[in-house]
Amino acid sequence: MREFAIAHIENQVGYADAVEPYYQGLSSELKVWSNPVWKNLPRDYDIPEEDDGSLFYEDSIKVTLHDVYMMNGYANVMGTIQWYIAGVNTTYRNFSGIVTEEEGQLKWTRFVGIDNSNLSWGFLWPSNEIEGGLAAYNEMRENMMNLEWERAKEISDSLVEADPTWATAHLGQLQYYWAKRDVENLNATRELAESKLENASRAESHFIKSYTTDREAGNYHLEQALLFAPVDPMVRTWYAWGEKDTDRALDIMEFAWARLPEHGGVNNMMGYKHMAAGNMEKAKQHFEIFARAHPDVANAYDSYGEYYLTAGDTAMAKEMYMKAYETNNNWTASKERADEL
Repeated sequence: MREFAIAHIENQVGYADAVEPYYQGLSSELKVWSNPVWKNLPRDYDIPEEDDGSLFYEDSIKVTLHDVYMMNGYANVMGTIQWYIAGVNTTYRNFSGIVTEEEGQLKWTRFVGIDNSNLSWGFLWPSNEIEGGLAAYNEMRENMMNLEWERAKEISDSLVEADPTWATAHLGQLQYYWAKRDVENLNATRELAESKLENASRAESHFIKSYTTDREAGNYHLEQALLFAPVDPMVRTWYAWGEKDTDRALDIMEFAWARLPEHGGVNNMMGYKHMAAGNMEKAKQHFEIFARAHPDVANAYDSYGEYYLTAGDTAMAKEMYMKAYETNNNWTASKERADEL
């Protein structure tokens, strides 16, 4: 039982090579309960008709079993899983599962796991409960951190329309105008968002007020937002971006990375700050994690290209810049950099 539990999980690496043995170890009656801290309910696990193995992107996995209880034809297995990318232990998960025997083969029939990234509530949650609002809000933030400004603004526009009283629905708009250096629209949008802060949290209020061309005031509000949303990846990344002291910036980011070790924006900022500190090996690890965990994000390759260019490897820099453009044809600046090389 121990050999099965360890081998089945630790063999979930190697992309396509992991697909067949992975599904062979799952019961057709498997129920999973992912991250119950979020009050999710158990659900049937639907085996897809096709799987390219893209989810099995880690280098290696380490399983530590804590207990195995045998109960007639069942076994309750409890342990911890650690995933590694570029030699770095990123995510870990505590789990409990039930294994049974079907047609002479051991299979998982129940599985519950809690990731380290889901053990804290210290995030910038939106003060809004419209149907579908949280999912759209999270998508907007993801696009903001991946530098997909236009898409973030589109989602922001739709959220503002869906609920004109929701202050943080304006975040995508604010980030777009800030990135485009459109001061007039930035100030107007911030003032509009500030007029809706009556029902907002203190973290939301300070984060909105940080969108100003006055960097001293902006940094003050980001620092205040951290008091109320201490592990939020966006708040920490934006704050670290403006921090000129590289060691302090890395200290700021370590807290976000400890909670969300595969988060694209977090690894991106960690990579740049390590490059600024002259630690190219650490920088490469974070850019590799970003690209491996988020292969559909153009910015992952664009940043990796900048790393290789800084390291003096122009061939790899060109390859990464082109991959950024191929991933998203809107990233024409990446193609221009590749053409120049």
